[in-house]
Amino acid sequence: MRLTQITSAQLSEIARLVQEKEGLLKKVSEINRRLQYLPAEGRRRSRGGTTATRGRIPGKAGRHPGKLKAAVLDALEEAGSQGLSVKELSAKLGVKANNLYSWFYTTGKKVANLVKGGDGRYIYTPAQMEKTDHDATSGT
Repeated sequence: MRLTQITSAQLSEIARLVQEKEGLLKKVSEINRRLQYLPAEGRRRSRGGTTATRGRIPGKAGRHPGKLKAAVLDALEEAGSQGLSVKELSAKLGVKANNLYSWFYTTGKKVANLVKGGDGRYIYTPAQMEKTDHDATSGT
């Protein structure tokens, strides 16, 4: 069909269909945006091991690198030589136990002076200055 052969009725039908298509595309776009912010549970993971979209709403609080590490080490330091189990630590910090297990398996094993006792309790003793180093710096 040539443009010179289009009737006004056909032209108005084309215009109506284009408007309908644009409206539907707008609705699909809105649905995709809403789907993007649903929780990531149950979604398939991509090859890299992360979900294809984040389950976080923009503008909300994001990550705070090192916050969990600091909280865990402070709590363990307060507990002293008795240490804490993951369950106790979870209750104290308000963090899911599975997150703590993962943290101990990854980041925790890199922390010096953090040991797991035979009873499943984690003990953290921060590095103390050796007496010889202290004496040398204090001049005694």
